[in-house]
Amino acid sequence: MKVRKLLISTLLGLLGTTSIAQSNIWVKSENIQQVVKSNEFQLMMKELQIDVTITNPLSNSRNPELKKVYQIECECDVVDLYSAIHKVPGVFGIEYGPVYETLSEPNDYSTTFNGNWALDLINANGAWNVTTGNSNINIAISDQNFYINHEELNGKINHYDTTNTATRTHGTAVATIAAGNTNNGVGLSSIGYNSSLSLYRMNYNDVLMASYAGARVINLSWASGCSFNPYVQAAIDEVYNNGTFIVAAAGNGTTCGGADNLVYPAAYNHVFSVTSIGSQDNIERTIGNASTRHQTNSLVDLSAPGFDVPLTAAPGWYLASSGTSFAAPYVTGTVALMLSLKPDLTNSEIDSILKLTATNIGIINPNYIGKMGAGRLNSAGALRMVQYILDQESIVIEDDGNNGHGNDADGVDDSNPGQGHGNGKPIKKSMNIADYQYYDMNGKLINIEYAPAGMYLVVSNNVVITKIIK
Repeated sequence: MKVRKLLISTLLGLLGTTSIAQSNIWVKSENIQQVVKSNEFQLMMKELQIDVTITNPLSNSRNPELKKVYQIECECDVVDLYSAIHKVPGVFGIEYGPVYETLSEPNDYSTTFNGNWALDLINANGAWNVTTGNSNINIAISDQNFYINHEELNGKINHYDTTNTATRTHGTAVATIAAGNTNNGVGLSSIGYNSSLSLYRMNYNDVLMASYAGARVINLSWASGCSFNPYVQAAIDEVYNNGTFIVAAAGNGTTCGGADNLVYPAAYNHVFSVTSIGSQDNIERTIGNASTRHQTNSLVDLSAPGFDVPLTAAPGWYLASSGTSFAAPYVTGTVALMLSLKPDLTNSEIDSILKLTATNIGIINPNYIGKMGAGRLNSAGALRMVQYILDQESIVIEDDGNNGHGNDADGVDDSNPGQGHGNGKPIKKSMNIADYQYYDMNGKLINIEYAPAGMYLVVSNNVVITKIIK
């Protein structure tokens, strides 16, 4: 029997296909050493004719219950392993383990292109007019591996595991979309512009590591399976509650057997799921052909460019390719810009801003309303809303603390007892996303998430505070 530490990595090249070499299940145990020594466990291995590898797949968690989760891995049929382990005493909570695969598609387009329609569509220049970000904001990318010597990554990387030997193309493409070098006269521009990058392996343990290292946003352009795993959900909750916003690729249509089906991690609670659109805001890559769409379901949060987008997969190699793997980092890079402007944004505020400022694409895609999220990513709109919030927070209202009654010399209004907390000093008023209402230019209250493109009034406490263009 082999018992050694191992990270599962079922890897897929940028233009390759999935190859699953090993199977794994996750279990909980109070004493895994005793389980391994048991006659029942030894008999299971003999009957299945297998050797196994046992690891703690969530060792970076600070949740003591997740420290009791173990991965049992073997070159075997996963259903046989799952059935057999039920006969072994000392293990409980048996679940199928993650099978990691990237979410890119084969590409048959030219490796040269003019302009970057994807950045134009999300109005990247409008976002950069508000801010180009700063290097204090770290984008974490959990993926296969990366060409750290790439011309678009030089000087951008704060963390990288030099022992990683996985395929480098997919991770490089994702990282450079999110925050490759920009305004350097080489290659492509990237939405995250001046943000820094921390590059991690493609597994949930590294997601935990990235969060505790201080990442405020992390990109997961991969799938780990087609069913819910409560241990993974607990780990995701831990990351979210630690203040890290999680963006994930929704799936590529054929993933998990069909475009309507749920794909994980995108379908977990506290994960922001992103699907693909094309240059015409089309949810179908070939308009009119439903089989060419990527994942569309009720848990998708937003759409972003993911069909035939310009990218780079290796030093000097620039091409167009498709996949929700490439849609997600446009959102991740936008979040980094938002955080550079207002670092104290909460995860729920980031979620709300992205959805409230999204461009409605329902008219173009009527068959997918309710399945493509709030609309198409509008990076400029998101940044303008963050700026509006900052502007409102900077307004100081002269408040006497006595509901307008004023204060006597002692700082208390005797005619309004108990209300002298202001003492005539200015009180800074801060705004929250929940304080806003939205009206069209005819004065009709609307749901901005589903409103068509146009100009709207932003109202708080019955006062128009600004206008926005969606």
